Amino acid sequence: MDLKPYGDRGLLLAELSDAQRTACLNRLAQALPAGCEEYVVGYDSILLLGPSIACDQQFKASIRSFVAYPLVNAPEPDFPRSHFAHSRKHIFEVYYNGADLEWVAQACNLSIEQVIELHTAPVYTVRMMGFSPGFPYLEGLDPRLQLERRASPRNRIAPGAVAIGGSHAGIYTVASPGGWHLLGHTDFPLFDLEAARHAHANAQEVFALSPSDQVRFQPKEIR
Repeated sequence: MDLKPYGDRGLLLAELSDAQRTACLNRLAQALPAGCEEYVVGYDSILLLGPSIACDQQFKASIRSFVAYPLVNAPEPDFPRSHFAHSRKHIFEVYYNGADLEWVAQACNLSIEQVIELHTAPVYTVRMMGFSPGFPYLEGLDPRLQLERRASPRNRIAPGAVAIGGSHAGIYTVASPGGWHLLGHTDFPLFDLEAARHAHANAQEVFALSPSDQVRFQPKEIR
């Protein structure tokens, strides 16, 4: 683990192994360390935020103490990657009528039915959120569906689009450009813009998903 300042109010826990990252997130879900107001989860890092904590040596010492137990005791390499004590479980119904569904089937040498079966089989874990508000990077995509992203991104993808790109699955939460392959769409809203406009709204009021949550996809009849 590497601990380094991040701006004037952040400390970055960087270069975390999967086991260390999971252990730290479980610890943070129980209680935030004194002086820390919130945290942001990255792919192999966790950003701790609070007033002027980057230059507070006492806070740095307390952070090292706070995370020392899970970091030292995180077993390697057999610690379950998705063993999160506080994750929530979600099932999203998907209409598999995406613009790239047939192309993905051909590129993967599969039938459309096989693509849908492979996409709905795993229990995905939200590795992190980013790119656009609440966009989830979902770990667990079957290797047989892992494709390079589109060479030419689309200018606009509608919210609710269910897509795959590289080793991840994802769901577009707002209308935005994007280069992932579109398999279908869900009607479930993942981002609440009205809630986001309130200064005191918490993350779970704004976003349907959080890092470490588990996700399943369920096929729904195409309309």
